[in-house]
Amino acid sequence: MLVLHFSTTPLAGMPIRLVQALNRHTQVTARLVDTRRFGIYDHDVVFEETPEEALALAEAADVIHLHNYLDYSSTAFAPIDFAALATKGIPIVRQFHSTPELVAQVMGISPKELLAQDIPCLSIAQYPERLYPKAMVVPNFVPETQPSYLPGDRPSTWDIFYSHTKDMSAWADRWSTKGMPEIVHMLDGLTAATGCRVRVATGRPLAEVLAEKRRSRMVVDDLVTGSYHLTGMEGLAQAKPVLARLDGRSLELLRYFSGVDVQPFINVRLEDAPEALKHLLEDPELCRELGRSGREWLTTHWSEATMIDRYVDVYELLLKDPALVRRQPELSLEPRARYFMAKTLPDLIHKARKRAHTGRRM
Repeated sequence: MLVLHFSTTPLAGMPIRLVQALNRHTQVTARLVDTRRFGIYDHDVVFEETPEEALALAEAADVIHLHNYLDYSSTAFAPIDFAALATKGIPIVRQFHSTPELVAQVMGISPKELLAQDIPCLSIAQYPERLYPKAMVVPNFVPETQPSYLPGDRPSTWDIFYSHTKDMSAWADRWSTKGMPEIVHMLDGLTAATGCRVRVATGRPLAEVLAEKRRSRMVVDDLVTGSYHLTGMEGLAQAKPVLARLDGRSLELLRYFSGVDVQPFINVRLEDAPEALKHLLEDPELCRELGRSGREWLTTHWSEATMIDRYVDVYELLLKDPALVRRQPELSLEPRARYFMAKTLPDLIHKARKRAHTGRRM
């Protein structure tokens, strides 16, 4: 089975990691076509360099896997025509990694139009899934056995590592933020109080980021929205204690895909992170113990080899009947009480935190 992925943006390197995992661990042959070189993550086929190769792969594909901003009418890879390929009988699935508002804005349509599109779709098992109620939920993961993701064996250069992809305030956007200004401010205060060494990195090639993260004692992920990100998974793989704020829905998804109640993150809010970080700074052995525990959880319950099977299942369902690619009943956002717990309540809590931080009447 040839599964051909298409992406117009890096998406934190997840499309290429998916393709590499499929080729490493399954009988699927997977390829990725990017529009251009992004200069941050690995590439397979780069459309602006070898369009003829991409066209030949599209004609030969058994399944087309689109990411985020692509639908049947997209022309980013013209003359490849996704609608014509679908009419020809090639099953197409689309995976969401971002909010409907962001995806729709980039596509030039409304969120309502986006959610009404009739394409079998997936959503990553982090914050986006609660925003795409029809999407089948699939896990993000990292290749924890690859050399760059293994624990380091040299003394740490940094005490705390923090990497972000956006610089907007924690309170400027509900989901499309990792709270960079507030977290950096908090880390600056911690440095002034303790003398700890902090490394903040963004917009760097993944290999460089992983190398610096590997030389750090602990990792700070998203402390605001209620969801973790790939930077946190990378930290777990490298046996670092990872601080992340996980709300009830995120914890539910971790339980669902891992099969266990225990979770590996140090679940702490931005407001409470300084005290937790100070404690860990004063106890290096505890840091090492937490890091070993986090990596053991990852390798046992969330390994690349196990998680990639979820995608193989999707492709098999597509080939059988595309209508089978739909939200798992166990993760349904209906009835209203479930939606309240998964989406409304976390939003209300975020609203209260924003009011407390900004002093604005809501």
